Amino acid sequence: MNKNIKAILILVPFIALFGFTGYRVYQATKQTAQANGAPGRPGGGGMGRGGPGGGGAGGGSRMQQVTTGVVTSGKINERISLTGNLKAKQMVDVTSRISGRITQVLVDTGLPVARGALIAVVEDDEIKQQIERSKASISVADASIGQREAELVNAKMELNRKKQLVEQGILSKQELDALDMRLGVSQSQLELAKAQKRQSEAELRELNIRQGQTRIYAPISGIVARRLVDIGAMVGATNPIVTIVSVSPMVIETQVAERDITRIRRGATVSVTVDSLANQTFTGKVMRIAPMLDPQTRNGMVEIEIPNRESMLKAEMFARIELDLGSSRETLLLPRDALVYRGNQPGVYTIDNNVARFKPVDTGLMQEQNVELLSGLKEGDKVVTLGANLIKDGDQVRVGGRPGAAGGPAGPGNRGRENAAGGQGQAPGAGGRPQGNSQPPRRGQS
Repeated sequence: MNKNIKAILILVPFIALFGFTGYRVYQATKQTAQANGAPGRPGGGGMGRGGPGGGGAGGGSRMQQVTTGVVTSGKINERISLTGNLKAKQMVDVTSRISGRITQVLVDTGLPVARGALIAVVEDDEIKQQIERSKASISVADASIGQREAELVNAKMELNRKKQLVEQGILSKQELDALDMRLGVSQSQLELAKAQKRQSEAELRELNIRQGQTRIYAPISGIVARRLVDIGAMVGATNPIVTIVSVSPMVIETQVAERDITRIRRGATVSVTVDSLANQTFTGKVMRIAPMLDPQTRNGMVEIEIPNRESMLKAEMFARIELDLGSSRETLLLPRDALVYRGNQPGVYTIDNNVARFKPVDTGLMQEQNVELLSGLKEGDKVVTLGANLIKDGDQVRVGGRPGAAGGPAGPGNRGRENAAGGQGQAPGAGGRPQGNSQPPRRGQS
């Protein structure tokens, strides 16, 4: 018996907790249903809407609020918009011309470096030993040359004496010929010693060059974009040590359509912006224009240079380019916000008796605020601007208010039963709370 009482006492708190939770879920569900417009009771002579005792805004179908603009006439500057990635004017991977172990690295990523500055040093102990051996070989060659020259002088003097003895008949001609042969050998040995010296000197010059190559210098001025090795690393001709980029000026290579590239001139001024520096506009110049087009795309390459003295621009930033072609013309102008697309077809929405109608248009040049209108509308036509991307053909719209807000026109009364004049309130399920200037339904008594 006591065990049963204890079990009941243990279960009571859990039962209470589950009951309370279920009640709260019920209340939340009920409030959600009221907020979403659960049908209420008819009020007066018309159908009201809302929760118990609270009718919604009266009226008919759901409307999208929009704002409009007007097609105007004006001058448009002929300019083209291009895009491209910023690139360093020069980018060099610095490598060692000899293989060896790195003993010093004197630069690091992000630091400026001047042309001719020492970047790194490769171990040269072995080369130093070879240089010493080469110098010793030259010394040996010098000594050998001195000896051979002395021998040659003695041989010539001996030959002259022997010639006199031959003329006096004291010495035979054969002995003179043997002495003459020895003189030729001495001459050859001297030439050999001189050649050995020249060879040793050439080896020394080569070793000095190799020793100089152990010291690696910056080939250009710029910024160290990457440091790729550390002290102790083995490097060779295929292993970059650092990458140096010249960041001023920066370069953009952009593709221009065939119809526009013939109108671009070398030296033309351009305006450049990048997304990461939205408040900055940079001025550049057209430096090179490709002499031929890509046969596949029918586009041509145009190279633009932008000064970058403060190094704000970085390589591979995405850039937007505005290139003024230097002429203007009178044309119709369409607010840029009004332009929408159905697939690849540009168009706008006009309003006919509060109904949005899609009208295809042909456009030309684009400016910051306006688009050149070639056909489809006339001056003075009104078009949907803000909210154009939220509607479709046939939607009911209302001009004014906050674009994107939607709801039926405000109806009389806040409660269903107050609609006593017989007017029709908002149909059940046609919408939730009224938007715009209409007031949300207040809870009342049923």
